[in-house]
Amino acid sequence: MPIQISAQETINALNAIFEKHKMERICVLGTTCCGKTTLLKQIPGCVDLDDELWPQLTKEEADFISQKPWTNEIGDFIDKLVYEKISVKVGHPLFTTIIVDCDVVIYLDISDELLAEHCKKRGNDFKDSINVKKSIEGDWNNHRKSGGKTFYYLTVNE
Repeated sequence: MPIQISAQETINALNAIFEKHKMERICVLGTTCCGKTTLLKQIPGCVDLDDELWPQLTKEEADFISQKPWTNEIGDFIDKLVYEKISVKVGHPLFTTIIVDCDVVIYLDISDELLAEHCKKRGNDFKDSINVKKSIEGDWNNHRKSGGKTFYYLTVNE
């Protein structure tokens, strides 16, 4: 069952999970515009996937993954790049749209209505964010079926 909490409660919950799993590699998973960047800026030691990935990309790779609208082909290519170039480090939770090799996965879910509001504020395409969200949910479900990781589910309310 999803837990619905405020932004500060989300930060507190994340900090508690991070403390509990401080010797493990952690991914915090969520779609674009769900609030990952806002949260990670308030929690020391966290890492943003974009900050790690983009400096390593060639111009061609960056141009390809920046295309609009977002497609599964673009998503698959991003997955390939991330798996090749990014690793999660113990003590530095990675905020991401992709489940990278890790021990703990925290999913930050967001309602479609709130996601639409966030997209409008940021000038992002809602349809793209929904498509990314669907891809993330598929990845989340596949990893849960496979086991071998600890999973947490939080609902973003702000």
